[in-house]
Amino acid sequence: MRIQFLPALVFIVLASAMASSCQKETTINEPEESSPAPNSSNGNANEQSKKIHVTNISELYAAINNAENSGSTLVLAPGAYMLSANYPKAGRLELLHNMSLVGQPGHPEAVIVDATALPLSSFTIAPSNARTGAVRMGDGNNSIEWITLQNDPAHTIRSLIQTDIVTTPTTQIKVAHCIIKGSSIGLSILNRDPVANGRILEADVADNEIYDNTIQQFGSGIQIQNTLVNDAVLKVRLSRNYVHGNRAGMMIFNSTSQRCSLEVKSYDETIENNGVGLVLVGALILNATGPAIDNTFIYESYASSLKNNQGVPAPPFSFPAGGVFAPSGLAMTQFGPPGTAHNNKLEISFHGTAIEDNIGGAQINAYGAYSYYALPPNNNSTLAGSNNKTNVYLHGQSISATANAVNSIPTEAAGTNTANIYR
Repeated sequence: MRIQFLPALVFIVLASAMASSCQKETTINEPEESSPAPNSSNGNANEQSKKIHVTNISELYAAINNAENSGSTLVLAPGAYMLSANYPKAGRLELLHNMSLVGQPGHPEAVIVDATALPLSSFTIAPSNARTGAVRMGDGNNSIEWITLQNDPAHTIRSLIQTDIVTTPTTQIKVAHCIIKGSSIGLSILNRDPVANGRILEADVADNEIYDNTIQQFGSGIQIQNTLVNDAVLKVRLSRNYVHGNRAGMMIFNSTSQRCSLEVKSYDETIENNGVGLVLVGALILNATGPAIDNTFIYESYASSLKNNQGVPAPPFSFPAGGVFAPSGLAMTQFGPPGTAHNNKLEISFHGTAIEDNIGGAQINAYGAYSYYALPPNNNSTLAGSNNKTNVYLHGQSISATANAVNSIPTEAAGTNTANIYR
């Protein structure tokens, strides 16, 4: 498989699916409204930094684990780099401060970083046993470009790329021109745990093909989250990514967090043939003791395509299959009891985005509050929480998308949870 990126307004992706090859052509249109400035200030992969040329896996591990290489760009020669637990850090690749990884420009298929040989133990971090990715970043300014990152979907891992190295209060990351496939989470952008309280993370994610991420429990192409953290900020710019064949195309949420902020701006995205296209959650409850309070999430989509998300393979958890699932306050059955998601706000706007041919009676399903405890077999009348607000704004072509808005499941007599669709 080869992806070719052209400098004009036409972006062509040559993608091979699981067993057969097909060609996909996507025309990039200008947003109906002028695009705001990028969220991320991260530029290209440290163009002025020292370049270290790597030709094999031993050289890669030696270079990435040498503290003197902070601020360097590691340039990988064509070939397959099989990660192994026999190397430091259980075989994970952990980018040093301001370090970048670059493959062969124009040919992401030429450099393959493969996590299939890593045992499950390589994806936990001592002493907390938090789950992590095969490649970790988040120390200052980090970037990964022009590389294929892959795993055999029959081999369980957490994620291929994860932004959970927390050593600086602010960080800028960039993932561009990559192929990411075969994981539980392809790309995991997150602030997690109290160590990330108050952290500001800016991300630029562009021109990637992300597919075949189907491993339970998530099976998501891109996952963006503030989890078990307070006062943290995530600002993410997504552009021209082709996200397909995952259980969930993208899952974006605050979970068991307080006063956290998510700002995601999406341009010219193609999200198709996933179980569910977009899962957008203002705040969800992750455990019995941690509330989700006073979080905000703003999602803007411009000139994108959200089509043919038909529920095969089935989405993770119990998220309804289809185009967009968007509650402001969410209580998950498999986590702690409901009742502690309060004062969360979810604002969604689609500008000239085609939202069609997704499974279900409505292309967009919006909720003020949603508690799985209210559904069979639990049939519990306890609310997810109170004062959770979801507003969805449809502009241009997006006006034609069918949308369903429900204030609260179960029904809330006080009416503090609300969901609205504006056309």
